Amino acid sequence: LTGSRFKTGESKRVALPCPFKWPVSAGNLKRCLTVTRIPVEGTDKEFVLVNLHLEAYDNGEGKVAQTAMLREILTSEYEKGNYVLAGGDFNQTFSNVDLSPYPVYEGMWKAGNIDIEDFDKGFSFYMDSTSPTCRSLDKPYAGADKSTFQYYMLDGFIVSDNIEVSHMETKDYDFKSTDHNPVVMEFMLK
Repeated sequence: LTGSRFKTGESKRVALPCPFKWPVSAGNLKRCLTVTRIPVEGTDKEFVLVNLHLEAYDNGEGKVAQTAMLREILTSEYEKGNYVLAGGDFNQTFSNVDLSPYPVYEGMWKAGNIDIEDFDKGFSFYMDSTSPTCRSLDKPYAGADKSTFQYYMLDGFIVSDNIEVSHMETKDYDFKSTDHNPVVMEFMLK
């Protein structure tokens, strides 16, 4: 969901490449980006907010193709001088995140990896690993041994360097309503 108390301009759904062929494609989510533009008052620039949910259960090439498309969009907007922020469920972890608190147990799904070096130097990558952003769905969470449960770091933000981040955190709500914990960021346009 993208919501704003500011008057937004165009909000557009951008279809992402689908790694699955028929008939498997019929049973999988149609991944996309929602690109919302908010005019920055007093300038000809826009705040470009990208809400995303990238592929999870492919062989890896879908994640790579979707991340490449995301990178192209972010870079293009940044080169125009716009303020750019992408956030959501990457179903991957950024290469600058310490995953040692969340080992992947044998037989469990393993998240992909986004190498931050593949992006322009004008971007920063934020994931707060003090609390997991996601939990597995392979067994009930209620009553489970939390010390051996499978947790992940999948949710975060990519932010252009013309945005100043003052705070970012994962809210540890112990997965009360969903398999993800909310991730919150406070920022200011420079």
